[in-house]
Amino acid sequence: MFINKDLLGFFDSMIEIKIQKRDVFTSLAMDVDDPEMKKSLLQISANEQHHIDQLQKSVDLVNGFPSHQASARSVTEAKVSQRNEFTYELEPTSSPTASPASTEPAIQIIPDIMPTVKVEEKPQPKTVYAQSINTNDIIIPPTNISLPRFAEQLQNENPIQQSIGVVKTAQDLESNSLIQSTASKTLHSMNTFKHPLAEIFGFTATDFSQKAQRYRSHRQCPFNNKVPNCTNDQTKNPLGVCSILHNNKAVITCPVRFREDWLITDDAASFFFEDGVRWSSLTAVQLTDAYGKSAGELDVVLVAYDDAGKIVDFGAIEIQAAYIAGDPRDPFEYYMKDPKTHSMMDWSAQSNYPEPDYVTSARENLVPQLIFKGSILNSWHKKMAVAISRSYFEALPNLVSVKQEEAEIAWLIYDLESVVEGDKESYQLRKSEVIYTKFQATLSALTASYPDNVEHFMKLLPEIADN
Repeated sequence: MFINKDLLGFFDSMIEIKIQKRDVFTSLAMDVDDPEMKKSLLQISANEQHHIDQLQKSVDLVNGFPSHQASARSVTEAKVSQRNEFTYELEPTSSPTASPASTEPAIQIIPDIMPTVKVEEKPQPKTVYAQSINTNDIIIPPTNISLPRFAEQLQNENPIQQSIGVVKTAQDLESNSLIQSTASKTLHSMNTFKHPLAEIFGFTATDFSQKAQRYRSHRQCPFNNKVPNCTNDQTKNPLGVCSILHNNKAVITCPVRFREDWLITDDAASFFFEDGVRWSSLTAVQLTDAYGKSAGELDVVLVAYDDAGKIVDFGAIEIQAAYIAGDPRDPFEYYMKDPKTHSMMDWSAQSNYPEPDYVTSARENLVPQLIFKGSILNSWHKKMAVAISRSYFEALPNLVSVKQEEAEIAWLIYDLESVVEGDKESYQLRKSEVIYTKFQATLSALTASYPDNVEHFMKLLPEIADN
């Protein structure tokens, strides 16, 4: 008989995939308390075992093994018992030539005698969010499932890791797209991404809701940009990265990201004006000096009105987002080619990996803004608020804080907080703290230099002169 080795290899691969899927659903069932869900998960696992048996029977017949040995071989040769220590019981069959169209699985998993997977218990279990799964016409509704033991096992076993989408390389991800499309969606977490993209056009990399896909396809901004579309970096081909991941936290890298729900205007108004004052906001207000030269553009200006509607006071908001060291466009463009496939890409080994550059941000942006725009506002005795992320503020030199009533600058410090709604994760802007400072003391602290010993410089001069 002519045997196509490539075809046999394909069947072997399919068997291994089915084994992995079966093990995933069996392990999920072990950690679910709901009887109906446990039953559904076990039924899916049993169906996968039935597919394994059918594939193995075909392979065994080609290789010369009797067909009635297929079920037994599918268990013993899959090496499942060594890996997961599950116990199976073969159902008795009336005939070794049972109809392949039968819907009853050849192997029945016995839940009440199934041993516990041997993994270390952790003091704080992780919670993962399961999406609806439709397999063999069995639908499992979305639910929150606490899987401390299963999560630990997945971190230690490479075959199962790939089946839930924890893939080491982008090539691995693409080659395992069939597996990722099922169980991977239930176990991802934003703080375990191996790429730098926290938010793309306002949504996380793994958000494939209709709204998220619409914003991505039209390259739009959901954070009150001056136009509907994203204009970050450039207009025609914008860099739609609102924030990047650094040390498992999202850091805002686009200043428009601070405009979410206009929280910054509410927080700044409480510093600029007394309670009960009616106010409104303006954006992109040009500021000129005594010679008519531009001193820059005020990001946001809040104006206060009296009872007659006359403007009686104002204050300005300066928005500070972190500069990026490295290249965020490469991972962004790669993700945009196929968001669903590349959402769990591993970018950690790539060169020029992007990360926030707070030093350059302060020297090239924050300090000049304070010198030119801040000095004019301070000379007019007008207050200023700076919207900034916590990690950026903590990278600045120590600033001397004062009481709110004495302050000339309010540092509105924000975090991007991870929020879970059903099976979807997102980031929301949250004010974490307000620090009040005086203008001149702040400018002195930010522009202070720390000189090296002059003797070290003198030693370098001869070398430079000789060259």
